[in-house]
Amino acid sequence: MKSLATLNVIAWSAFWVFTFLAATEHPGNAGQMSAYALIAFVGLATGIRSYLNLCRRGDILALPARNSSEV
Repeated sequence: MKSLATLNVIAWSAFWVFTFLAATEHPGNAGQMSAYALIAFVGLATGIRSYLNLCRRGDILALPARNSSEV
């Protein structure tokens, strides 16, 4: 679970860093801008997938309430 959370943080960090790099790259460097955008997309896809896996596993590991009066 900790490794999945670490992967989530790293993936979202990569997404934000490479999105910034792609957005601020000089328009003349289209190849480098495309590479940054591709890496940002991989970070986005990995971040979403790991976040959804964390949510799914968190629901499985959560303890149910003991009675109906507990929240």
